[in-house]
Amino acid sequence: MSISDQIQNYYENKVVDSINRIALNKGFNQEQLTDIACLALNNLPTRYYRHEVDLAFYMSAQEHIDIDERVDVAVRNAITYLENKKK
Repeated sequence: MSISDQIQNYYENKVVDSINRIALNKGFNQEQLTDIACLALNNLPTRYYRHEVDLAFYMSAQEHIDIDERVDVAVRNAITYLENKKK
């Protein structure tokens, strides 16, 4: 197992979850959904972890709420950007 297999960006799964809630039923194809994920992730800070339980333990409930809101805003902005590019 390499080092890169042991670290992850906390926001990646959050963005995918947000896309599934917000964008999945808007008629985007898989390539567009991937573009939305990339655009959203590029507008979020990086937060790497090795063990997800470490983040869950050290973050307050308010931090979790703030992150979820920040992710949803980034996904909505990415959707708007993509929709404007299609016009």
